Amino acid sequence: MSKAAKVSSSFVLVAIAVLLSVESRVSAMPGPQAANSSQFEKLLTDRNIWGEDAFRVFASLDRWKGEPSILLFTDRVVGGYKFETPEQAREKAAAMARTMGRPFSKLTPEFATSYKEALTRKAAALQVESVPFMEDDSYRLQWKREGAEFLKRQLTMRAVVATYGAPEKTTTEVVHARGDRRPAVLTISEYAGGMLKFVQSDLSPDPGMVDRVVLDVPAAAARILASR
Repeated sequence: MSKAAKVSSSFVLVAIAVLLSVESRVSAMPGPQAANSSQFEKLLTDRNIWGEDAFRVFASLDRWKGEPSILLFTDRVVGGYKFETPEQAREKAAAMARTMGRPFSKLTPEFATSYKEALTRKAAALQVESVPFMEDDSYRLQWKREGAEFLKRQLTMRAVVATYGAPEKTTTEVVHARGDRRPAVLTISEYAGGMLKFVQSDLSPDPGMVDRVVLDVPAAAARILASR
């Protein structure tokens, strides 16, 4: 074999080795879905974000079947579905209230371990209500109990970014109510493929605080509940 042929052959072998090494590293990297699931689990078990009552809500997501999302505030949980009339909301609230005495659903192992303390702690039942949602004058379902804490008070978006990095997507939404009230301008920061959205409101006394977190109910239930 000529010297030129030997050099060419060596170059080809080196190139093949480099390509195989790159392919191996790429295949070992977690895909977007796996990365989202990992971040989702960390976010949904982070006690710097959630009060203990939030974990009871997450273990009861089957009660929210039919709702696209829930909005977790510090002192209440509000359904994402907007009812056209108070009568429709009251009817749905009455049906939901009948499910509240059921035991918690069986959870997937990682969430069962993280939520065990919260679920075994004695606590008064959450009350189901139908309420007007002042931000857009819709009627919604709500869970509430005196003294309950769902989203941690004084949680800032700065703290979320410091722990989880910059959001995957940030959008602004202007929410108009009836009448002459000033609309709310919401800054929405998405994590875990949009399964969680941290919302800041310009109507808040401190716009840097997280006003609420919006949780995708079907996506969350699929990951938290072992049987639905």
